[in-house]
Amino acid sequence: MSWVFLALGSALAFAVVSALDKILIQRFVPNPRAFIVLVGLIQFGLAAIVLPFAKFSGYGLDTALISCASGFLAGIYLVLMFWVMRMQDVSRVVPITSTHPIFVAILAQVFLGEIIGALAWVGILITVGGAALMSFGPTTRQSEREQRQWVPFALLMVSSLAFGLSQYLTKVVADDIDVWSMFVWRGLGLGIACVGIMVRRSMFPDLVRAIRDPVSISLAVFTEGLLVLVAVILQLLAIYSGPVSLAVTVMAIRPLFVFILGILLSLGVSRVLDEPLEGRILATKMAAIGMTVGGIIAVTLA
Repeated sequence: MSWVFLALGSALAFAVVSALDKILIQRFVPNPRAFIVLVGLIQFGLAAIVLPFAKFSGYGLDTALISCASGFLAGIYLVLMFWVMRMQDVSRVVPITSTHPIFVAILAQVFLGEIIGALAWVGILITVGGAALMSFGPTTRQSEREQRQWVPFALLMVSSLAFGLSQYLTKVVADDIDVWSMFVWRGLGLGIACVGIMVRRSMFPDLVRAIRDPVSISLAVFTEGLLVLVAVILQLLAIYSGPVSLAVTVMAIRPLFVFILGILLSLGVSRVLDEPLEGRILATKMAAIGMTVGGIIAVTLA
């Protein structure tokens, strides 16, 4: 059962990463393209750091390409999530992108032989309903009111699907490649997605400015470097050592951690995240998180 603690650790680490990502986007690197490219460059750096521990024998080219594709899909997940996060509270974004276990469970049942029960479809409906409630629920932000809410909702659901596919591919090759080698190939694919999709000549001044600023680059390296390294390693170890559908279910508690962090970091004088704390909004978010997490549990454990 060690995979349970690994999955919980990954969920908490990724929750902290999400909160710090929002702070970076909101206060230090407001150009979303520059921020996403910076994330991609840091992923290249992480892959280079882990490179001495990786092996390049004992598995085929197909395994390497699948591992790289897993990272590329994770990059698409990040691109879409960050693009929406620039305008919405992190506690609204993360629960929707955390619906990915429903996709993992379905893929694992169809292709890996992992069985989900008859209540799975009920769980899927509850999960999607919770995600929709979170996206279309009340808000005090003018930027969110002016948006067509179905657009960010659709982008986040596609982001969730991409991450679900990424985790599924990770499990497909888990028996053929070690964690460190997987991390290198995954980081390469993720970096290619973030940089390749977002890079534009117009965003280079903002990127250079962010890299030169000691506060922004230090926070970015700490968040997307050290914390992501810990979170991803815990995630991969959990997926490697336990049933993929159950592992991602435990990691689905991440929205609850983000919700708590959102409240804590929006209190006091500084209001680092400055999320609305009105009772009606908090109650809606809590209900949506309960539906999302509950639905995911029903999907993977039924």
